Amino acid sequence: MARTPRLIRALALLIVCLGLTDVHAAAGDPPHADTLSALVMYGDGTLTDENGALTDADLGDLLDSLCALPDRPMDLIRDLRLFRRIRSMDREAMAVLIDSLFELDTIPYALVNEINLYATLLPSQEEVEALNMVAWRNDPMHDPAYGPWITSDPNAYGKQATGPDTTLMLRLVEQEQGCGFVMPIHGVLTSRFGWREGRSHNGVDIDLEVWDPVHCAFPGVVRFAGVFGGFGRLVVVRHNNGLETFYAHLHRFKVKVGDMVDAGTVVGLGGSSGHSTGSHLHFEVRYRGVPVDPARLIDLSTGELLCDTLVLRKVRTTYAAYPKGTRFHTVRKGDHLYGIAESYGTSIQALCALNGIDRRTLLHVGQQLLVTANGAP
Repeated sequence: MARTPRLIRALALLIVCLGLTDVHAAAGDPPHADTLSALVMYGDGTLTDENGALTDADLGDLLDSLCALPDRPMDLIRDLRLFRRIRSMDREAMAVLIDSLFELDTIPYALVNEINLYATLLPSQEEVEALNMVAWRNDPMHDPAYGPWITSDPNAYGKQATGPDTTLMLRLVEQEQGCGFVMPIHGVLTSRFGWREGRSHNGVDIDLEVWDPVHCAFPGVVRFAGVFGGFGRLVVVRHNNGLETFYAHLHRFKVKVGDMVDAGTVVGLGGSSGHSTGSHLHFEVRYRGVPVDPARLIDLSTGELLCDTLVLRKVRTTYAAYPKGTRFHTVRKGDHLYGIAESYGTSIQALCALNGIDRRTLLHVGQQLLVTANGAP
């Protein structure tokens, strides 16, 4: 979409909010941060506040209201989503992005995506270092984070983040106790976590043949083993590290509720039960009932863990997940995957796996990529 007066006003308003007087509301305009005001029209109403700037709560309420309209103003919604994303960036990244937007004839809304939401909410290194590790429990049936042990409903714990902690740290493996990780099935990844055909896809789909053995990812106890709606034949395992994993569309069960399992235990045989158009494994990772992208802890191309420790940051009713020590890179003009990977001492394959992209993905100025912890700044 081409630049519009509405977007110019929104960006000018952002400049007032953040005091970025070196970034102008339009090319060639002198800064007037002390006198600039903004009145943004949304349909048949107006929204301002006493300070001439929308608060985060106002912006969230406005977006919710616009999205609920039968005839949604998609251009305006996209402008406001971009506006909201810019507000969450650090000052340097905001200046770079705003400058680049005014150099373009069209604005690349592809940068407003799930990866950017995760990256902009990345906790600081100091915050992570101050965290305590969530307790490792050899008896996950009595984990106080979940409450009662419920075996009749795989979705018994809802789908929203609860509890007082805003940031958590989970140990994925415990080598001293021989508790490791095994990829449930090695196969072609056919669908990733996220939105698919207008619906939320809470896990990943991995191709397999009927009767292929499906392995448990971590040690734990089987909480559910039965037929459940679109999942078909489903096994749910509560793990010692606090996570739960879901193994759906199975053909046969190899475990029952209450069984103690290790990483690598066969929980079932692959199939196509439930709402499935072909044999595959639907694999989910959840914490307190909230789905987490498996690609945030597993390299789905190799079947290896990306880290030993996972950081979860509460974001309203969900969690953003990162390998401990993860940083992010803001794409600048001229950047490409090879150069970014080289500068951080990693590989293109690792970058793609961590960000859910492939080698052919177009990068946009201002887009944020998760990178490994050990690379150069």
